[in-house]
Amino acid sequence: MRPALLILALSAGAAAAEPDITGTWDYQGRVEAVRDINTNKPPAVPEVQALFDKRARLAAAGVTRRVANMLCLPTGFPSMMQWKSPIVVLQTKGRVTIISEHDPGNDEPRTIYLNKTMPAELDPSWNGYSVARWEGDTLVIQTAGLNDRGGVFGLPRGESTKITERLFLQDGGKTLIDQVTVNDPKTLTKPWTVTLKYSRMPEDTERFEAVCEPDLEALRATDLAALKETDVEAARMLDPALAYNPGGR
Repeated sequence: MRPALLILALSAGAAAAEPDITGTWDYQGRVEAVRDINTNKPPAVPEVQALFDKRARLAAAGVTRRVANMLCLPTGFPSMMQWKSPIVVLQTKGRVTIISEHDPGNDEPRTIYLNKTMPAELDPSWNGYSVARWEGDTLVIQTAGLNDRGGVFGLPRGESTKITERLFLQDGGKTLIDQVTVNDPKTLTKPWTVTLKYSRMPEDTERFEAVCEPDLEALRATDLAALKETDVEAARMLDPALAYNPGGR
């Protein structure tokens, strides 16, 4: 075989060798970070640490639900990747699509583009904008353009939040690893990595509907003013400029 043809053949073989991550995956918990927060605390800036402390005091007083939960708002990325229900990964030409199965949340599918670059301007959204490339057996994903209404493993997030994932298979394709590195100078003093782990479920696993219904009774009983410093949706509901008044409040 001539050298040029050999190079083409090797290139085609390399492209065909991309791992198949299509399937239904059962989340096994955060391996390095939030499961044992004492061993991998986020290197939070002082303002964010103060926010954590306020939330801890509210939790000790019995405040355990967020307004977003009561309103069935999306959890968004990366929270949608760490729910107790499975995720479905669809690997197709030019993109990877991730669909969550959980309630509450009513999440949009997440699209990861394999043939695009990050746009110069982004419209902030719940899942952000994700582009990726294969580096050998690892899918390296860059995500930006997140809105400020979700969270990143308990951290606030926004347009300054940039997330890099390294997605790869282990155990002969039975385990999917997602190493998530968060970079945000507004919330962190340095990048912070959280590792997510999933087990492959049988091929005939079915996906079930999980529909969230707003809990307006709980919302009416909630003291939004007491939560506005720690809960972005409570603050939004109290902002007269937004005229945001679900539940008749």
